[in-house]
Amino acid sequence: SYVDCGHVCTRHTVHLRDQTGNDNLVLADMGCRNTVFTAEAQSGVHSIKEWRDAGIGRLRVELVDESPEDAEDVVFTYLGVMAGDLRPRDAWERLERIRDSNGRKGGVSLGSLKNGVERRAGEIVSSSNDRMFEDIY
Repeated sequence: SYVDCGHVCTRHTVHLRDQTGNDNLVLADMGCRNTVFTAEAQSGVHSIKEWRDAGIGRLRVELVDESPEDAEDVVFTYLGVMAGDLRPRDAWERLERIRDSNGRKGGVSLGSLKNGVERRAGEIVSSSNDRMFEDIY
C-alpha cells in the first residue's frame, strides 16, 4: 500500500531494460499503479497531411522523460512538418535521435498505426467543415 511501500518511485527513476537493450521507463501514479512506457516513442508524423486534409487542426505531443532541449526539438519537428517546412522522413530521423533520461536513444515507431488493417478500419473521412492547421506558437 501507499503507507508502507517505501515510495521508491518518488526518490528514484526506474527503467526496465528489455532483452533488446532498450530502457523502458516505469512511472507510478498517485494510486501507486505502475505504468511501463516503451523506450520506442510512437509517432504519426507520416500521417499529418492525411489528418490535416481530413480537417484535424490540432495535435497533442506527449513527452515522458525527455530533456528540455529534446522536448523543444520534438515540438519544433512537428511544427516544421505541419508548416510544410520539413518532410516526414526527415522528421522521423530527428525523432529517432531523441534520448531518454538515461541518455539512451529509444527510437521511434508507428506503434498502433503500423497495422494497415487497423488504420483502414479507422479511416479518416474529410468533413464539409475542414479546417486548416492553426498556427501554434
